[in-house]
Amino acid sequence: MRITLTRPQWFLVGVSALFVLTYFGLLSWGKVQEALEAVAARPSGAKVFAAKVDRADAIFMVFMFLFLTPLAIAAVLGLIAFVGAILAGFLESFWKTPGMPDWLFTGFVYLLLLILAYFTRALWLPHTLGFFSLIARALISASRG
Repeated sequence: MRITLTRPQWFLVGVSALFVLTYFGLLSWGKVQEALEAVAARPSGAKVFAAKVDRADAIFMVFMFLFLTPLAIAAVLGLIAFVGAILAGFLESFWKTPGMPDWLFTGFVYLLLLILAYFTRALWLPHTLGFFSLIARALISASRG
């Protein structure tokens, strides 16, 4: 008898096997734990991120972080695409010549957005690191029981 599983089913089997192996202590997450503790040890950014986290709040934060992260990533990528399309269209209205490809303007605008993000990193990077520190402390607090 041959077992034929689809790709998502194989993924579920693999994740289940990893869970069972870690549950019984056959597989260690020591490196991941060390990395989380290193990130959690450096609270930075806004003062709300430096607050102590109890276990109930930690479990809630971890759940909401894992639940809402895909939606937040999709929203940010959609916003970047929207702003990029608007700016590329604005640029194209000024310098469009016959035979010039549209991807040239889009690539130029995304390059400008990357440069802007790099030069304004002092504004958003401390808050981002503080948020990741809070999530790391919540993961540690929720996993210690």
